[in-house]
Amino acid sequence: MKRLLLFVTLFFLNCEEETIQTNIEQHLPRITLENFTLTETREGKKNWNLVASSAYVYEEIINVDAVRIRFFNDTGNEYALLTGNTGKLNTKTHNILVQDSVVLITEDSSYLYTDSLFWLNDLQQILTDARVKIIRKDSTIIEGNGLKTGPDLQKVEIIGDIKGTSPITFPRIK
Repeated sequence: MKRLLLFVTLFFLNCEEETIQTNIEQHLPRITLENFTLTETREGKKNWNLVASSAYVYEEIINVDAVRIRFFNDTGNEYALLTGNTGKLNTKTHNILVQDSVVLITEDSSYLYTDSLFWLNDLQQILTDARVKIIRKDSTIIEGNGLKTGPDLQKVEIIGDIKGTSPITFPRIK
């Protein structure tokens, strides 16, 4: 009876140790990198470039810290810069989630501020359901909940709770 009890106890301890080891292995990155850079190309042209202070590589996800993404047009010129404190990159789809103090700056000096946004790579669009604030060079300010846009902020769709101000004056209609 003592042997059976000892066997059962050792069996459960061994199982618990294997479970703990498996959990640890699942939560540890396969590779950890410092000064990480990744460039996405389309048809041989640079589309965007992601730079991070550190990267933690898992199976299909790379977690990054202090992320900066530069977007490029067809002629290779940078037209937007996206920054955030953290991010997650899907290595199969190249979709990117950027979080924590997110700022997008365009070449025409427009600024987008939010807590998190999602870069949908195949559609080349930025999406979020978080609160957003856009400030344009002409002092136009647009705020709302949720957004759909391109990195250039030329066509912006605010989803809800929209408010804003603009220095534009409209002619009087008689």
